[in-house]
Amino acid sequence: MLNYQKIMCFIVLMSFTLSAVYSQKLTQREKWELKLQAYEKKDSLSPSPSNQILFIGSSTVAGWRALEKDFSAYNVLNRGVSGTKMVDLYNFRERLILPYQPAKVFIYEGDNDIALGWSPDSIRNVFIDLFHYIRDQKPNATIYVISIKPSPSRLKYKDALLKTNKLLKDFIEMQNNAGYIDIYTPMLQDGEIVPEYYREDKLHMTSQGYEIWKQEIGPYIKR
Repeated sequence: MLNYQKIMCFIVLMSFTLSAVYSQKLTQREKWELKLQAYEKKDSLSPSPSNQILFIGSSTVAGWRALEKDFSAYNVLNRGVSGTKMVDLYNFRERLILPYQPAKVFIYEGDNDIALGWSPDSIRNVFIDLFHYIRDQKPNATIYVISIKPSPSRLKYKDALLKTNKLLKDFIEMQNNAGYIDIYTPMLQDGEIVPEYYREDKLHMTSQGYEIWKQEIGPYIKR
């Protein structure tokens, strides 16, 4: 009996170990697929009404876990997918955008793009394709692009970041029913980064950082 218990404990332990190893070996694309499937399952169980306020983007959006609660009076959907770039949003457009009937679409990308070597012009060009797709498929939706935030871990990319923000701003300001939201400036104090806004990795944000986002983006949700 004792040997049987030992064997069962060993099997359970190995199962947990293999599960942990497998999860560590998932590719970025496999992780994205799991996240997309989770959103699709959620939608199938509880379909969202029309006129949603749709947020899409990288981990900065996905990490805003209180987003839907922060604006509970509005039909806000957080469909952030960690690790994505602008081109990934475009590639996943039929799964992250097409299923919904949004009144507004908020887009945040750029952190990962720049860190992985994408040029400001290339980011802007992909965003233009994404913008036109949304405009064609959801002609009544207001489209907002949120500027790339400052991050302590990526200060060396500041010039590319600011250029990308300018290119996105210049494009969006020429469009109807669209807007640019500057989140870069409000996240600075006296021109300096505020450490309390960031987690230990100096990239992802704390609840204090998201409070700034809530204050700055809230008026666009409510208008």
